[in-house]
Amino acid sequence: MNKIIVQVYLPANGRTYDVRLPEDMYVRDAADVLGDLFSDVAKGLYCKSEVNILCLRDRGESLPQDKTLKELDICNRSQLMFV
Repeated sequence: MNKIIVQVYLPANGRTYDVRLPEDMYVRDAADVLGDLFSDVAKGLYCKSEVNILCLRDRGESLPQDKTLKELDICNRSQLMFV
């Protein structure tokens, strides 16, 4: 299983995090993992929701939940946003 490192911007606290994820992970699973991570890291500025969205940071387009990161050409250093 290959892993990639993506940059994920969290608007709730205005910070960007480097996160390692498996490239064959579905977007819905990545959003769930990131929700858990940011709930711990953001120290009360972010509370996990059942409706988390992972987006391309530069375009603001939400990523389809039923595709893998690899299928969407998400690779090392891709810039994403988590809302």
